Amino acid sequence: MVEASRGIILRYEPGQFTFRKFCPTATDAQLYELAANLNAFQDRPLRRVLKVRVVHC
Repeated sequence: MVEASRGIILRYEPGQFTFRKFCPTATDAQLYELAANLNAFQDRPLRRVLKVRVVHC
């Protein structure tokens, strides 16, 4: 399996924002920090951060 891309989903109640096609070398910590920084512009609290991995077999 080869990881093709990564993304993050910022989940709110209700709704979500999805960001895709990040560099495959981005670490989980970097993706979480990005999610926290993006959320700083929102007027509602972030409920969950999900990592999306696109893989090819």
